[in-house]
Amino acid sequence: MSRITSSCFLAFALASAGCAHVPTEKERRSSEIHYDLGIQAQQHGHVQDALAEYQKALEQNPDNPEAHNAVGLLLHLSFRRLDEASSHYEQALKLRPSFSDARTNLGNLRLDQGRYDDAIKLYEESLNDMQYRYGFSAQNNMGWALYKKGDTVNALQNIKAAITTNPEFCLGYKNLGIIYDETGKTEEACRQFAHYREKCPDVAEAYHREGVCQAKLGRVDEAKAAFAGCESKAQPNEQVLKDDCRSLLDHL
Repeated sequence: MSRITSSCFLAFALASAGCAHVPTEKERRSSEIHYDLGIQAQQHGHVQDALAEYQKALEQNPDNPEAHNAVGLLLHLSFRRLDEASSHYEQALKLRPSFSDARTNLGNLRLDQGRYDDAIKLYEESLNDMQYRYGFSAQNNMGWALYKKGDTVNALQNIKAAITTNPEFCLGYKNLGIIYDETGKTEEACRQFAHYREKCPDVAEAYHREGVCQAKLGRVDEAKAAFAGCESKAQPNEQVLKDDCRSLLDHL
């Protein structure tokens, strides 16, 4: 083969290797539309429809990081397909390294898997993003990962920092209550569960946790009020919780 022919062959090979389809403007727009439709379906609780729309978004534009993150979130939380969810979170981060939502979601998945050190590292990276709107969530979850590792002092410090940043953050109060309850500080646990109920007055579980805690301290009237609140706030899909609160109320 001549040097000229060889050079042409090399140029063709390089061109062929880089000829992956680049989405057109029409395909990118279509991807965004399907992503928006997925968001709407998810907001209405139609997770299968949402997943179908997100997948259509990726068919139109495989480089859509928001769609990868959204698919990951559904596969993680709704379908419990953790390995597939992980792949989508990682792809979202590959496409957009500054995507702190996807990084925190991947941290949450690692937390679910019991990979606490990996989760903490991801949360720390998210917290380094000064523009990340949900840093309080990452800090709370980092605190929970630290607690699961046995570092209660730093766990409490991080969760308290999270609710200082966002005083309306219900999960932070719930987690503080659980930690105090499990470490024998029942009085403080009840105080945190009361905050949980105050900040999330429509969440039946908040009333249930407060009622159980108050019952441990022998505060019958407070426990009764909490269990009655739990029973009245329980949603149609929370029949087991509602029945439990009714039973606990009857036994007081």
